Amino acid sequence: MNAAQASLAAKRVMQRADELAQISETPGQLTRVYLSTEHLRANHLVASWMEQVGMTTWQDAVGNICGRYEGAREGAQAILLGSHLDTVRNAGRYDGMLGVLNALEVVAFLYQHDLQLEQAIEIVGFADEEGTRFGITLLGSRGITGTWPDNWLACEDAAGISVAQALVNAGIDPSRIHSAARRPEEFSAYLELHIEQGPVLERENLALGVVTAINGARRLKCRFTGEAGHAGTVPMVIRKDALAAAVAWMTFVESAARAYAPDIVATIGSLQCLPGAANVIPGEVQLTLDIRSPRDSDLEALLENLLNEADKIAASREVAFSAETYYSIPATPCDVHLQQQLSSAITTVQGRSLSLPSGAGHDAIAVAECWPSGMLFVRCDRGISHHPAESVMEADVMQAVQAYTQTVIALAAKNALAEFNEAPEHEALSLITPCVAIAAWAEHLVAARPFSAIDVLQHYAAQLTDDWGTTELNQALSAHPRIGEKAQGNSKEAALSKNEQSAVDGQKSALIVALAQGNAEYEARFGRVFLIRAKGRCGEEILGELYRRLKNSAVEEEVEALEQLRQITLLRLEGVFAQ
Repeated sequence: MNAAQASLAAKRVMQRADELAQISETPGQLTRVYLSTEHLRANHLVASWMEQVGMTTWQDAVGNICGRYEGAREGAQAILLGSHLDTVRNAGRYDGMLGVLNALEVVAFLYQHDLQLEQAIEIVGFADEEGTRFGITLLGSRGITGTWPDNWLACEDAAGISVAQALVNAGIDPSRIHSAARRPEEFSAYLELHIEQGPVLERENLALGVVTAINGARRLKCRFTGEAGHAGTVPMVIRKDALAAAVAWMTFVESAARAYAPDIVATIGSLQCLPGAANVIPGEVQLTLDIRSPRDSDLEALLENLLNEADKIAASREVAFSAETYYSIPATPCDVHLQQQLSSAITTVQGRSLSLPSGAGHDAIAVAECWPSGMLFVRCDRGISHHPAESVMEADVMQAVQAYTQTVIALAAKNALAEFNEAPEHEALSLITPCVAIAAWAEHLVAARPFSAIDVLQHYAAQLTDDWGTTELNQALSAHPRIGEKAQGNSKEAALSKNEQSAVDGQKSALIVALAQGNAEYEARFGRVFLIRAKGRCGEEILGELYRRLKNSAVEEEVEALEQLRQITLLRLEGVFAQ
């Protein structure tokens, strides 16, 4: 995807984000919750955009909107792209939606260029990631992974409407929710593009980053229990001040987390001091601890250290400490291969890549339980998210579309073809110039990238040979050895010639002499070396063809020589992409 194409795609993404933001249940704000009228309207609009780029669409049994762009072979395994279409209350317009809209631009590029890849591309707009209506997060992605608990159907929203009733109201049969589950073999990978929701990319002055893992998290309700007393009469040295103990621990939590690792975070998010009077020594402090890390081992090690220190502080101040875990989710590592592919694409479009963990949860948490998953982050202004001020730059979206498209094509095509499609121009040329010493042919083939499949590339390469004539024949033969003579040097062309003429190596001296005499007679008659596709032919067959063609007229022989050149070139090209 070139810059002009990416620029148009980015403009379309921004316009569509604005259009989706108008679908809200709250005037003047953006709020769109699971199975609401607004959610179903958003599904309908996204489905219409999918259909415009050649996708087959459907709404699944939990309310996800899905689309499929078929591969070169009907029913092929697919790469799944997606994010969510629901929002928090009074939301920004890019959280979730940016991922769905960028995925649409990947398919739009393929559709506009009539490209069908080795794998199909599917897009999903997940129905509910935020959990705003029913307090259930990842509801949409749990649908496709088949990990939706039956007891979710009984959960109710603030109005007393159950999930089951909401499904019925939306025209969905609750008894069929498990039909939304997809089989493991249907997808090879999942990719999710998302705003960072943090300030790291902005601080690094980068548009894009690769997610290493979605942080694991533990949340604990903690309590320091001391002894309340009169603030004026109890001496300092005998006080059992719960707040003083809590403050000492809070300070330790901050310093220990900072020292442990740059990608681990710990937060005391709430604190309640009892009895909460100005003239009473605090007898009890209730507080919460939230700790997150992309590595469960680090999370558990730091948490153990923090809790041990809390016990020590409590003992030294003659108060009691207790803690209860009320939320726990393991870290979700992103697939290493997908990280590498994303990093390569990002480096191509912005010069370098940055890897970072995600502190927020995403649908990839659920999807990664079934399929290799990767995430690409896009910079957002000041890291603001879940807020109307949430913002991205069109220039960043342009780079995101380019990197996303490059990654998908690389993954959905066969490996050698992906390498050719992704490679810088000079590297792509170096892959195919050994096929034939005709610079224009190689340059035109490289300029026509990307190719959706190897047979498409081969067909186009063959078309480029149709106009070859005397000039191209002479160019090609300038680097071609005589039949029966070993190619000189260590170039790729020389190696190919040696391999192709292996049937002549070790032949009887009489045959070698006859070939040498025939070559000399041929060159005297036609003014060029004798060219023949040697692969698959024995020495005697080659000599017989040489004698036969010596009887050709100059015009007839040029036609035959050009046909042999085409066969040699296309066989070599086939070999390049069979590796």
